[in-house]
Amino acid sequence: MRHETLDLDELVTQLITPWPSERPASSAPWEARHELDTPGGRVAYWTAGCGAPVLFVHGWSGAHGDFDGFIEPLLQRGRRAVALDLPAHGESRQNTATLTQLGEAIAALGLVLGPLEGVVAHSVGGPATGIALAGGLRANAAVLLATPARYELFVRSRADDLGVDANALIAAYAARDIDVASLDLPRTAAALTVRALVVHSSDDRVVDIESGAAVAAAWPGARFLRVEGLGHNRILRDLGVIDAALDFIAVKTTSGRDNHGRSAPR
Repeated sequence: MRHETLDLDELVTQLITPWPSERPASSAPWEARHELDTPGGRVAYWTAGCGAPVLFVHGWSGAHGDFDGFIEPLLQRGRRAVALDLPAHGESRQNTATLTQLGEAIAALGLVLGPLEGVVAHSVGGPATGIALAGGLRANAAVLLATPARYELFVRSRADDLGVDANALIAAYAARDIDVASLDLPRTAAALTVRALVVHSSDDRVVDIESGAAVAAAWPGARFLRVEGLGHNRILRDLGVIDAALDFIAVKTTSGRDNHGRSAPR
């Protein structure tokens, strides 16, 4: 049954509004909290340690504390940990955020931090990181955990769930200058040269493993790591995944190139 009278513009607003989430305060040993103005609004971010920065990017309706398990192991490796609350999430208190705005916020923070040794992103943080990399974020390595591939698949799925016409919903997005079809991580990834590791659990019921595999297949030289029994969120707390991600970031290359093929600063 289709709900033709449903206000599609209001539905778009709902879909770009993170759902409320009661999360415990981060237990990681952060040393400082900062704020930064970005195209998507003012965001909060946290830092600890010294050395080359590694940025952690949470998923939809997540927060910086989702990566607590990564922080102490990273600090023990002599690196600087940085994690943000994306626009409209956590302590970054905007009401709505588009995927593009998430990517722009990551890119803006990258300009402050300088070239990153790595970026680790979960779920929707993966496509947002892809947008940031395409927009100039400089990083030597990217690790994507449980990443979706194409935003259009999500929109069409939600339209089907709600009984509305998918093309009409996509048109409602377009009326707000959101080009759903262009939010395609495999397409974006095909033009990137940063080293990438994509990790996905076979039992992920939020984002199917085929999405992660499609991203890895499109990203030149990317590695794909299939794991078992970690679902969509447990993957963030698995010690094996944490070690694999940090080991991958720590690998040194001899190319001296950033993700756009330019010589990286030393």
